[in-house]
Amino acid sequence: MEKNFDCDKCGLCCQNIRKSLLNVNFDRGDGVCKNFDDETKLCKIYYERPIFCNVDAYYEKFLKNLMTREEFYKMNYAACKKLKEVGGDE
Repeated sequence: MEKNFDCDKCGLCCQNIRKSLLNVNFDRGDGVCKNFDDETKLCKIYYERPIFCNVDAYYEKFLKNLMTREEFYKMNYAACKKLKEVGGDE
């Protein structure tokens, strides 16, 4: 059984979508995803979220023949760590 990406649900990726061209249509105008709930810090459409917001689904559809799941996870964990270190403001 494949391991799933272990997201701690901090919300920083959702609060910094301006840093990704894939997410430009989801920007509510302040760099935050229009589906991000400021109160709960969670996605309002989590179970219907776009594929690029789902690390595992994105890997399966686009990257499984290009890199290992572990390599992709490592890249995502590094991006998470960087957002946390700078508090999302880079």
